[in-house]
Amino acid sequence: MDKNYLVFTRKWRPKTFEEITGQGQVVLPLKRAIELNRIMHAYLFSGPRGVGKTTTARVLAKSLNCEKGPTISPCNTCSMCREIAEGNSMDVIEIDGASNRGIDEIRDLREQVGFGAARGRYKLYIIDEVHMLTKEAFNALLKTLEEPPAHVIFVLATTDPQKIPQTILSRCQHFRFRRMPSGVIVENLKMIAGKESIDFDEEALYMISKAADGSMRDGQRIFDQAVTYARNEKLTTAVVSEMLGEIEVEVLNRLMEAVVYGNVKNGLSGIEKIFGAGYDLKHFLRDFISMLRNMMVIKTGDEELVENMGKEEAEYIKKLSGDTGAARILYMLKKTIAAEQLLDKTSLPNIVLEVLVMELMPGNETREENGPAPPEFKEKNVPSAPPAVKKQDTKTEPEKKEETHQPAMIIDSIEEEEKISKLTLDIVEKRWENIIDRARAKGKEEALVQALSSAGIASCEEPNLFIVGENPFLTETLRKNIDEIRGIIREEFKKDLKVIIYCKEEYKKRREVKEEVMEEEAKNHPVVKELSKFFDFTDVKIERKK
Repeated sequence: MDKNYLVFTRKWRPKTFEEITGQGQVVLPLKRAIELNRIMHAYLFSGPRGVGKTTTARVLAKSLNCEKGPTISPCNTCSMCREIAEGNSMDVIEIDGASNRGIDEIRDLREQVGFGAARGRYKLYIIDEVHMLTKEAFNALLKTLEEPPAHVIFVLATTDPQKIPQTILSRCQHFRFRRMPSGVIVENLKMIAGKESIDFDEEALYMISKAADGSMRDGQRIFDQAVTYARNEKLTTAVVSEMLGEIEVEVLNRLMEAVVYGNVKNGLSGIEKIFGAGYDLKHFLRDFISMLRNMMVIKTGDEELVENMGKEEAEYIKKLSGDTGAARILYMLKKTIAAEQLLDKTSLPNIVLEVLVMELMPGNETREENGPAPPEFKEKNVPSAPPAVKKQDTKTEPEKKEETHQPAMIIDSIEEEEKISKLTLDIVEKRWENIIDRARAKGKEEALVQALSSAGIASCEEPNLFIVGENPFLTETLRKNIDEIRGIIREEFKKDLKVIIYCKEEYKKRREVKEEVMEEEAKNHPVVKELSKFFDFTDVKIERKK
């Protein structure tokens, strides 16, 4: 092991204010305060992880204690600068608020505050994750924080400023650090790659910046790990995807193409490939949502808001968004976000994703937006199919001939209505093929026709009709089209029925529970209890009369 090796996060940590990138709103006021000698006694640095809070505090300490200072450009060569950079300075005390959060630790700090700086001009206390201190510890810190000795400066760093009491906040000058933009992380990684003579694809760096999620430190760490994984070979998107265990960009792109251009087969096979390879499905959906979000931003024309994209990916997203309407992109984004939330609640994540792919196919957004037509509208504008007309009659006889045989058709209809004055399970089962034919004739999507063909009729007790889907996917298709199914049934039987849809496994469990409840009620029946006094039996069996 090379004892001189330093990880990138330490080796390339900024040493001056000029090297701190992406945080101009913090660096500029601090530099001006040093130039004007308006140094505050307490600062609060808040922001996400890995964006430079502790690094900025160390640079501030060097600027104030440098032998050539106070200066906005510490030399980094004098003994004070080197000690602070190496963490050996007696005048810069770094405290971890997570592990030193009690009142006793703060009391010790208060006792040490009174002592002057050992070598430098100022004594700096950097308390990291200060929000982890207890309420008692914050109270003990209050007076010292408000009126510390002239040589003492406090720098409090936190990722959660909401947990810090207002009494502490009011005593500090608050600087808010931002998430690092993807472009800033990529430029920093390019700089490191140039210094370290690392060959790379720019798209690979954008993939790393996406995984860093706004943290410069995480970006450098992942980059360091990827370089090691590549074994001195060129850093490519394939290498980064494999190292991170993420879905390859090509797989994600092919799935997006299938959805945008309406290729159901490729869409479902893409989900099967993703699920079979064992990828993190929630991470996949986040990447999918990110692609849709970028498509929507490009569609609006404000490309400056696009994140985590290289030139090739940007051109690809532009092409997809150009072939997709803004309303459909918004619909796809909403559906995908809903599917991500559903993943935590289901034991069949692959089914959720398959249903999502079917819902994202072209045309579904218009159908959902318009909704099913109300019964009154259908009756006035869409003529119902004759309920009892035989198929050969409708095929062989033209429309004019139907008008001449109107009386016969009326008789047929009356006779049929008399037969189904009370709808039964037997009637529904016999005429279920008519339901399927009507759905097909109306041009309904093939998925619905298939779901109706494989469905079972559990029972029919007016006005309730219980339909059982063959599997979760087909059941979801039935539920999604329940209004269309209800309309087709109304046309076939001239009755408004309440359609209730169960999955086969769900219905089976409900039946078993119902049987157990009925048997329990039978055991507690007064007659059965009375008989148990004379006859020795342990169970009661229920038989229904047909």
